[in-house]
This record gives sequence, structure tokens and C-alpha cells, in this order.
Amino acid sequence: MSASDSSAALLSGKGSADSYTSRPSDSDLSLEEDKEASRREAERQALLQLERAKTKPVAFAVRTNVSYCGALDEDCPVQGAAINFETKDFLHIKEKFNNDWWIGRLVKEGADISFIPSPVKLEAMRLKQELKAAQRKPGGRPTPPSSAKQKQKQTEHVPPYDVVPSMRPVVLVGPSLKGYEVTDMMQKALFDFLKHRFDGRISITRVTADLSLAKRSVLNKKAIMERSNTRSSLAEVQSEIERIFELAKSLQLVVLDADTINHPAQLTKTSLAPIIVYVKVSSPKVLQRLIKSRGKSQSKHLNVQMMAGDKLAQCPPEMFDVILDENQLEDACEHLAEYLDIYWRATHLPGSAPVNPLLEQNVVTPPSANSSQQVGQSGADHSGASLSPSLRGQPLSAPEREELEQLPPEEEEEEKEMRVNEEEDQPHHPEHTGDLSPLEYSLNACEISKYLDDTISEITVTSSGYSSLWISGKKGNAEAM
Repeated sequence: MSASDSSAALLSGKGSADSYTSRPSDSDLSLEEDKEASRREAERQALLQLERAKTKPVAFAVRTNVSYCGALDEDCPVQGAAINFETKDFLHIKEKFNNDWWIGRLVKEGADISFIPSPVKLEAMRLKQELKAAQRKPGGRPTPPSSAKQKQKQTEHVPPYDVVPSMRPVVLVGPSLKGYEVTDMMQKALFDFLKHRFDGRISITRVTADLSLAKRSVLNKKAIMERSNTRSSLAEVQSEIERIFELAKSLQLVVLDADTINHPAQLTKTSLAPIIVYVKVSSPKVLQRLIKSRGKSQSKHLNVQMMAGDKLAQCPPEMFDVILDENQLEDACEHLAEYLDIYWRATHLPGSAPVNPLLEQNVVTPPSANSSQQVGQSGADHSGASLSPSLRGQPLSAPEREELEQLPPEEEEEEKEMRVNEEEDQPHHPEHTGDLSPLEYSLNACEISKYLDDTISEITVTSSGYSSLWISGKKGNAEAM
């Protein structure tokens, strides 16, 4: 064989060997197909679990301390189904998918069920990003120890999520201090409106414990316990916080009549994440005249009430979720109702079934045993919406009369006696008969500014705590509400 023939044979043999090694084997192809089939099956199962989660109740809620873009995450169980959120957003968590992912949704109208990164995954992503950033600057200037410690102090102990109530509780502040008649009556008017407007979807409860103590550091606990004027023990505060979380599980609107909360800063470090509603009287002169109109018992505390009103007026608008500064009570009520309607739609998926039987009725939750108060105090009783017409002193309806007529004589007498006793136990309101709307007997507090040139003649409070305002002045008598 010539040298040229042997060279050609070697080249052809080498070429066939290269082509053989570059072609994947049947086993490799089978392995790839198995992996792809397994991936598709896992994605199908994840989609099914995602769909089933739509009808499941909310397990808990969190507020985010970081931002996240799901479109950039390739590890999502279903491509394109990861959530996007910004800092201080709220998320409803339905269930755990695995250690890296939860299933839930952004609390926003129209938001769908998505995969949510777990705290473990977010922490791993953060460490990975820090490692990449350190590798990009191998010869960079070293960070001074003092500034490094300061930066570490600022960033440590900040988890990606804070657990909060499933429904953010609504807290009213202003126009001045609670416990004084003007503020109590203005807020009472709004409580009455909300009770009727969101009948069947709202829970209004009074809280006498000092909620501002809910997140004090352990170092301050001893000092708090030693204060002789501390109104609430830490155990009582913790009990109230747990009660509020429990109320929020029903996904009803939760409204707190909180005795000790007069400023938004009191709740910023708590886990409640409340909706702060500022009942604002824009003119200090109007607030001053309102306080003086309540008599000497209120006007002798004029300075402290005016100071509290001034502190609220100095707050930046960002500290409040809703500012009610309308001149008409009706407008202020509609403003608040519009906000809560939007929040309701954001927290409830369309067409989803109620997650709790409480949603089928209007429940006004009584305070816990530690914070119970006598009914009849201003703002203490909001339970009128849950009473039947007969318990409110109203005539029996036709179905009730028919039911009573069908009873045997002895049971009929017992039923009548029971109804009479129940009616006698209810406060009697000679000024109001029937089921009046709050606009018919509530203090028209937000409308005062239009009467700046008028003279307030009298403000009276009925036995039930509802109030009416009569104004007379240059333009003649005008009855508000």
C-alpha cells in the first residue's frame, strides 16, 4: 500500500470516529426525553395545585420588606406564574408548595393566584447577589470596619416578610384626643355609618388595651411593668393582638375602636399594619369652638385637645391611608366607604366562596374579658346591627307574628314574656323610633367648617351615645342631620 493510500485510510477512519462520538447515543436521547417528560408532569401538577388554591382559605398574610420580580426567576415551578411585588406590599398566603415556594396572591384588585418565593429562597437569593457583588470588585477599596458594622446593623434582623392580620384593621384617629366628647362623637358617627353600609361584612370591636406597647423591646419590658400609670399589661396587649388576628381570619372588614390610639406613630412598630383613617377638622378655630361648646367639663381640657389636634395636623399625609377632610359628613362617609370597597375587592377573589361562616352575618365582636366595658359608654357598644327588630324595640314583622301565632298557648306566653324582658333590657330612645340611618342622628362634625360665621347653640347626646347637632346663627336655624 502506498503512503498516500494509508494516509487516506487514516483520515477516513478518524472522520468516522469523530462523527460517531459527536452523535448522541440512544440512551442519552432517552434520558433527555425522560427529563423533559418529568418536567412537564411536574409543571402540570403545579398548575393543578395553583388552580385548587383559588378556593382555599387564606392561611395568613405578610407585608413585604423587599421587592421581587418573578419574571426574572427561572426556578418557578410554572414558568411565568411567579409573583411580582414591591416593598410594603401585602400578600395573602394560601399554602406551602415546597421549601422554596408558597402559593398566594398580591392583595390587589384583579391579582391572580401565583407562586410566591419563601423567606428561605429570598435569603438564598440575597446571599448569592452579595457574593456576585463581592466578586466583581476583587481589587476594590476595602470597606472601613466602622461603616461595615453600621451597614450590617442596618440590614440585619430585617426579614423579607412580616406576618400581619389577613385583613388590615381600620383605626380612626383625630380630630383630637379620644376620651373627649368631640372626638368620640365624630368617630361614633363614622362607626354607625360603616355598621350600616357594610352590614354583613364588618366586625367593629372596642380595644381598651394600649396597642402601642405591642412591639416594645425586651429591654423595655421591665420599665413598662414598673410604671404605675401603665394602662395595659403586656399579657393583656398580647391577648388583644391575638384576638385581632383571629378576627381578621374571617376576611371581614375589621374596625378597631381603640381607646389609646391618637397618633399613627403609635402603631408603626406593631404587627397590625392598620389602615389609618384621619378624621380631620382643617380649621383649629372650628375645633376650638366645638370643644368649648361641650361645656366646662370639656373646655377645661382645651389645651391638651388642641395640642393633640395640632400634632396630627403636622403629620405628613403619607402617614395616613385615608384623610377625611370633607365639609359634609355624607361626603366623608362616602370617601371612606369607597376606599374600603376597593380594599374589599382587593382582598377577595371574584366568585370565591366565603371562607368563614361569619361572612354570612354581621358580627360585632365584643372585647375580650380583659377589656370589656359597660354598655352605654360613648363608643362602647356597636352591636345594634346584630340585634333583631324586636330586640331594638321595633314592632314584630309579619313572619315573626305568624311564627308567634303558630306556637301552642303556653309557649306563646313564654315567647311574649321573653320578648318583653328583652325589650326592657334595651336602652330606651324616645327621640328616635324605627331604624334610622346614622345620618339622621349622628353628629355632623365634618360639616362644621361651613358654619364658621354661625354660633353653635347646643350639642346634645342621647342616652344611646348617638349625637345630634343644632346650629343657629346669622342665617337662621339649621338642623344638621
